[in-house]
Amino acid sequence: MFEAKKAPHGGRPFAPWRIVVWLVMLLAAVGFVINGYASVVIGRAASGMSAADVADMNPYVALAWSVGYALAAFATMVIALATLRWRERARGVMRVIAILLAAWAAWTAWIAFGQWQQLGVVLGQSGLPPDLLMAGTKHRNILLIGLVLKAVSVPVLAWLSWALGTVRVRQQFAKLTL
Repeated sequence: MFEAKKAPHGGRPFAPWRIVVWLVMLLAAVGFVINGYASVVIGRAASGMSAADVADMNPYVALAWSVGYALAAFATMVIALATLRWRERARGVMRVIAILLAAWAAWTAWIAFGQWQQLGVVLGQSGLPPDLLMAGTKHRNILLIGLVLKAVSVPVLAWLSWALGTVRVRQQFAKLTL
């Protein structure tokens, strides 16, 4: 009835690294939306504060962090998309981004591990109210899930950086002459 279309001869083979680049792009998009929204909320809150409140809380540090993170997430999305579109320059930049993200995940996983341990010590004390114990246990479980996801992402991102540098992958990219 319908004839299946076949890819042209000499097409690019299946590349598992493209799946990881897609995930990086999607997670960067989530970070962009969350931090873009947070920037708007923080900016509105800072504009309505009195000078004394601004001096006490300094919301501009949080605003700068949120805007910076949103811009970095946007740049990551752009580079990931260019990598998926087989741009040679983006391949090299994506390797650097993957290593930076792996280092960031390892660092924040180490911090989360310390927080997870400290929370375990606090929750092990006797005499805590049940509602505080329940909320602390929930928070500790969330820290553990984040820690595991970060621990898994470190070797995956390191592999991505390595894979994008292999000869086989470099040969798949079409060199653009501008």
